[in-house]
Amino acid sequence: MEGKEQRLWFLFQFLHEVEEEMSKEEQKQVMIEKAINLKLMCDYAVSCSYLDIVLIICMLRDYVQIVDEIRADDIQWSAYYRDKFLKMADRLSEQIEYDYDAAKERCLTKRQREENAGDIGEDAMAMAVKYGKGKKKKEKEKSNEN
Repeated sequence: MEGKEQRLWFLFQFLHEVEEEMSKEEQKQVMIEKAINLKLMCDYAVSCSYLDIVLIICMLRDYVQIVDEIRADDIQWSAYYRDKFLKMADRLSEQIEYDYDAAKERCLTKRQREENAGDIGEDAMAMAVKYGKGKKKKEKEKSNEN
């Protein structure tokens, strides 16, 4: 269970990082026109920002990955819904020229760097303690010689 919680935490961090990278310009609203409801035979103009679309793409792709883990044996999911969600995410990505895989890779790299930076501190502390012990030992040996 801990692995799934870590994965969800990463996905939330990824969404937060994507949102932080968006400039104020990209957060402005854009109009999506001619969203037609064929049952009612009327059309709508929908307001959405670039950031909103990026988050929708990320959520669709992440949702597919999560459901793949949970329902890998579900024929309906595998044969229909999975493909629908991925095509929707890919179509939106193409239209706004957003590369989900590259953004995710940048996030993973940044996270790895942050983890490694924490490890360097631990290594430095261990080396300092080791060096300190060696220094004390040398001082003790010198004092015994005198």
